[in-house]
Amino acid sequence: MDVNSATETTDKNALFATSSKKTLGQDDFLNLLVAQLQHQDPLDPQENSEFIAQMAQFSGLEQQVNTNDRLDQLISAQGNVEQMSAFSLLGRNVIVASEDLYLQGDSVELGFSLDGEADDVTLEVLDEDGKVVTSFSMDDLKQGYNFVSWDGTDGSGKPLEGLYSIKIKGTDSAGEDLKVQPLVKVEVNEVGVDASGSVLVTDAGNIPFSGISSVVN
Repeated sequence: MDVNSATETTDKNALFATSSKKTLGQDDFLNLLVAQLQHQDPLDPQENSEFIAQMAQFSGLEQQVNTNDRLDQLISAQGNVEQMSAFSLLGRNVIVASEDLYLQGDSVELGFSLDGEADDVTLEVLDEDGKVVTSFSMDDLKQGYNFVSWDGTDGSGKPLEGLYSIKIKGTDSAGEDLKVQPLVKVEVNEVGVDASGSVLVTDAGNIPFSGISSVVN
């Protein structure tokens, strides 16, 4: 068997195997380009414009791969910064903008933020069936954060545990209904990490790091 023919057959098989991949990397693209130059017809060589276009494609591919690598490095670095920031919150109180909380038999501070003064506000805690388990009434409230401490019991003093929600009803000084965001203030007991990022473990349930509205000194 002719050696040159065998070599040519091997090169063509390698070329076919490379080109049959679903995606092409830098090395694959360069191998295809070299193989194409080796097997072109010397009586009909590749046009310069076509060759330049293919080199431009290779250059663009290389830049894209480098950009993806840098993005991966940036995302990893941001994740590390988030984890360090989350660990710095251990033992501190954080304010979370959420109407839901998971009670575990401990006291918790519930509240809301006001853009202006309020004449009358009622904060209700509801169970999973929508039943009110306890409520708090407040009046003559000022702008900013407003909180009330709840010992985690119902109206009869029975300790509660499970998923609950907060509902705010009230009016401002002009008698207009208020639209406010319920808040939960709770201490960070542990810090964990899952697929979504850093998670703060508190007596009001697990809170994603991104869910923090404020940190209390």
